[in-house]
Amino acid sequence: MRSKLAWTNNELEDLLRQLDVALEASGIGIWQHNLRLNQTRWDEQLQRLYGVKKGELDVVWLDSVHPEDCPLARAIFEDAIANKSDYASQFRIIRPNGEIRHVRSRAKYFVDGKGEECFIGAEWDITEDVLRNEQLAYEREAAEKSRAEAKFAAEHDYLTGLTNRRAFDETFTRLATGAFDTAALCHIDIDRFKEINDRFGHARGDAVLRHVGSILASVVAGDEIAARLGGDEFAILSPQGDVQRAGTLLELVRQRLSRPIDLGDGQPIKVEFSAGIAHAQGPEIATLLASSDIALYAAKNDGRNRDEIFSPSLAEKLSEEKQLLQDLRNAADLGEIVPYYQVQVEARTFSICGLEALARWDSRNGVITPAAFLPVAVANGLMVSIDDAILHRVLFDIKRWELSGLKVPRVSVNLSAARLADPGLPDRLRSVAIPPGQISFELIETIFLDTLSTQVKENIALIRQLGVEIEIDDLGSGHASLIGLVELRPDRVKIDRHLVNPVLGSKTQRRLISSLIDIARALDITVVAEGVETMEHASILAELGADVLQGYAFGRPEAAALTAPRLSRQHSQRAPPRAFTNR
Repeated sequence: MRSKLAWTNNELEDLLRQLDVALEASGIGIWQHNLRLNQTRWDEQLQRLYGVKKGELDVVWLDSVHPEDCPLARAIFEDAIANKSDYASQFRIIRPNGEIRHVRSRAKYFVDGKGEECFIGAEWDITEDVLRNEQLAYEREAAEKSRAEAKFAAEHDYLTGLTNRRAFDETFTRLATGAFDTAALCHIDIDRFKEINDRFGHARGDAVLRHVGSILASVVAGDEIAARLGGDEFAILSPQGDVQRAGTLLELVRQRLSRPIDLGDGQPIKVEFSAGIAHAQGPEIATLLASSDIALYAAKNDGRNRDEIFSPSLAEKLSEEKQLLQDLRNAADLGEIVPYYQVQVEARTFSICGLEALARWDSRNGVITPAAFLPVAVANGLMVSIDDAILHRVLFDIKRWELSGLKVPRVSVNLSAARLADPGLPDRLRSVAIPPGQISFELIETIFLDTLSTQVKENIALIRQLGVEIEIDDLGSGHASLIGLVELRPDRVKIDRHLVNPVLGSKTQRRLISSLIDIARALDITVVAEGVETMEHASILAELGADVLQGYAFGRPEAAALTAPRLSRQHSQRAPPRAFTNR
């Protein structure tokens, strides 16, 4: 019996030693708490975990728990005591050296051999697991954020934050498959945005796009979508919307764009836009984008800064204009764009002193005037090729006339403001070898002269170095300002025909023209009066001091073949000098 008992005790001691080793290896500490006495016993492993020495019966647990975790840890333990239920908690402790560790605690309620109610529990350090899980959670969150950012970037324009073209097309495709029974689309394009970029720079142009984008984002509501389709082209898609809703949206945008944009450099920019509106129902929703594009084209062609609502007649008109555009492109390639020449005469002698080259389209159906094709050319970027065609043909005609023994006067050729701002213009002019003093460029769209860009100033200087003179059109019309006149100092100015026409019956008009001529005289600029329809006009304008006259009184624009005989008869038809005294 003693032998068996000794064996049992030895076995128990071995088991206890094995348990101690296992607990030590695992880092698990053991505690027992007597509820009646409110006393706790810790084993050595638990003391090492907390980093504190504890008296046999001291209660120091909550003293070590992190202040932020203490209320919850206490509540959980008190709840287990009240319900005599199992206890499970997780909290942070602060060790004496300030180190923070994460601890998991588990315990069971029991009654010991003396009838005392107790909890016996175990605690172990889970700091590495917690930190690992936190890192994994952070990485998951970062990955999700990255995916969300990537998705946002894939679906939104980087500059404005609006829906981009790809996402807009996907939304529009879903819309067109029948998700809605009606929809409206506003197709928006900023007017003269290229001029904004050329004048103020691309950084300010981007600022304008961001500003417009923020306004579009601010006016949409519900399931409406504001998108940047590319460049300065935007759209507002309104599912369940109609033409009235589209008009309301555009009116809101115009109101918020009415104030010039302050870019912080003392140069506020006034932004205007054109818009096309289309509305459709059912399967026809798929045609919205094409329809709104047609309406936008019409809005820009009819003067800009306006809205146009799509209609079948607009589509028919666009079809005709597209055919005109194709024919016009072919005309430029086939040499059908030719100059017609209108003579300019000296005001005192009526002798021919110049020619103005005016573009005509010599088509198979007859000669077409500029009013019928230049707006299409301007809207579709054909003015460079048309201007080049006219200049080349003018130089060809001059050479041909000179070879036939004619003395050719100065020839004036129109040049648009957009071309004058082209950095490549001087090189193209050098390549055609313009005879010095033979050509004058007449600047149109001269409203831009108030603020000449650096590029325009450089181009004008280089043009003059090539022996090409500069003149500006429409003096007195409000477009050619005096500020621009003083800064540019052209060789010639033209008095607008609308001022010339009523000069016969209006003394006020005569005084106005006289004042304009005096201004030009003060700047040593030659004055050309255009729109001279009668010899009476010519006489009055000569008396007022005009230097050169141009108009139907002396000849309509003619083809080169008819201009040559006029030049050859120059001396025989010259009128005798007039006894006018210039003012």
